[in-house]
This record gives sequence, C-alpha cells and structure tokens, in this order.
Amino acid sequence: MVRLNFVGDIGLFKEFQDKGIDPFKEIRLPASDFNTGNFEFIIPNKREKYFFDVLDKYTVDYEYFSSLYLATFDAFGMANNHIMDYGKEGITDVTDIFKNSNISHFGVGTDEYNVLIQEVKGISFAFIGFVKNGRWSRKQTGDFGPDPYEIEKLINKVKSLNEWVDHIIVFPHFGTELVDIPDPADVKNSRLLIDAGASAVIGHHPHIIQGIENYKNGIIAYSLGSFIYIPENEAGYHSGQNSNRDFSICLNLSFDQTKITGVKPYYYKYNKQLKIPVEVKENIPYFEFVNISIGNSQEYHRKIRKILVKRELISFYERFKNAPLSTFKHYIKYLKFNHLKKLFS
Repeated sequence: MVRLNFVGDIGLFKEFQDKGIDPFKEIRLPASDFNTGNFEFIIPNKREKYFFDVLDKYTVDYEYFSSLYLATFDAFGMANNHIMDYGKEGITDVTDIFKNSNISHFGVGTDEYNVLIQEVKGISFAFIGFVKNGRWSRKQTGDFGPDPYEIEKLINKVKSLNEWVDHIIVFPHFGTELVDIPDPADVKNSRLLIDAGASAVIGHHPHIIQGIENYKNGIIAYSLGSFIYIPENEAGYHSGQNSNRDFSICLNLSFDQTKITGVKPYYYKYNKQLKIPVEVKENIPYFEFVNISIGNSQEYHRKIRKILVKRELISFYERFKNAPLSTFKHYIKYLKFNHLKKLFS
C-alpha cells in the first residue's frame, strides 16, 4: 500500500517574507509517501511582469524563496491562472529551484500535456494538470504554457496512459472562485475522466472547499481550497466574505496496484495569527454540507450572484484606479457571454 497527500493552492504572499515565516516548515501534513500541491504564484528572479495587473504582494524575493523548506512537497502542479505572470522565464526560475530540491512538477511546458510519471513504493502514477483557457493560456502566449482544459483531449490522454501506469491522478485548476458548489460542467467532465480510467480527479482554484464524492471506482474532490495562502491579501478581498473559505483539505489517498484502498480528508483552518493552516480535529457540519451540495445547479448559480459578483467588482475597482485604460481593455477582451450567462441561469 502507498499513501499520497494532495493539497490545493499554495500562494507565497509577500507577508510571509515580511514576517519571516517559512510556511513549508511550519505546516504539519498527515503521514504519507508523496505530497503534491498546486503552486499558484510565480517567484521571479528580477523578471518583468507579463501582465499589467500582476500584484507585488503576490510574490516574494527570489533569495527568500530559495531558502524555504520546499521539500515538504515531492511534486507541484503548475497548471493555473497565475503561472504566466512573469512569462516562460519566470517559470524556469521556479522550476530550477525545484530541481535543486529534487521536487518534480507537471502541468506546464511545450507538450500537449506535460505529465509526471512517478513510481512510489513500486506503484506507478501519472499526474495530469490543466487549467481553463484565459490570458495565461498557450492560445495567448505561443507554444509554451499551462496544459489546457480540453476535455476530449484529456479523455484520450487518460486512456492512453492506462497502458503504462497503475493509477492516473488528474489535478485540475477549475471551478468558480469563492463558490463552494462545483460548476455543473466540471462535475460532468470529472466523471467522464473517471470513466476514461482516471483513479482520482482532485481540484483546486475556487479558494474554498467543495464536495468529495465516490464515483464508480474513483474519487473526485472538486476543490481542496487554499492551503498555504493569506486570503486577506487577495485582490478583491473584503471582511464580509464567507468565513468558510478559511477551511482547506489535505486529501490522503491510499492505493494498491489496482485500486484506491482508502480515502481520508483531513480538514484544516487558516490561522490568522500564524498565517498557516492548522488541522481541525472536530467534526463540523459544513464539511458534510459541501458533499451533499454537489450537483445543486440552482444553488451554484445563486451563489455566483451573491458572492462572486461583489468580489469581482472590488477587484475591478482596484485594477481600474491603478491602470484605467489597461483594465478596460482587459475586461473587454476577456469578458465572455458565458460569464454573464452564469449570472442569470
């Protein structure tokens, strides 16, 4: 048997450096043989910003980053919407540090899908990451970037990998920010990936936890929430946001060569004084609520209108006052009919 841990978003805000905190050293993970997380923010070695609105508080100095105990993790997924903040060179800066610490990565590069093949205690795994299209995608930046959310290609990739490894882990950056119910399209596609042969689909990006379900022979965790993260430093944050966003999950999965043999979600809560997640020992009804809310399309759209719109308006204002013309152009270019449709469904 082999045990793997998965956590969600890891964002190194400048406040960690300012307060001399090494969150990788301070956190306590459940016992496992391999730890994986989503590496959210790029740490540039004196690189130019790739986009006009990349925030300085979303990064730390390269020297400080190099000193952190990153080896708490064995691999990082890098398919997310911040990965191109400092272009290809910024990604290389980060992956060079990973190599020095013997940490693997996946989900970004020049291949159609940049898969990590990893053997752990004699059991082989393939890790696939992806992110929905946006300004960070290869369609905007050329032949290098994060792996895309293209479901037919993903299904074909999963089917082809089945011949080579014991288990396929899909690690997507998808869902709707601050909404604790998964997007109905992501529910459908996650199940299709299990049907194709994936053992698990383990999501992140919404910065709040979503439900976990057993589906056929697989497991789907729609969002693990933010793990190493300082939510009050996030663009668009306001004090009235749902306090449940402080919860996150470390998903501990056990495998033999043919199946998942154990599923244990460890729940954590962000500690505002320590600036790290601390394990929650008690059973909280909210954890079951998110599980039974999977597939509630009506509530999903209601929460978009109630929660996300306010956050986006604040974020728009912050961008606009700093760079009005660039902000206006950005929203005109990337605002799609599908975004508006979600508000009124």
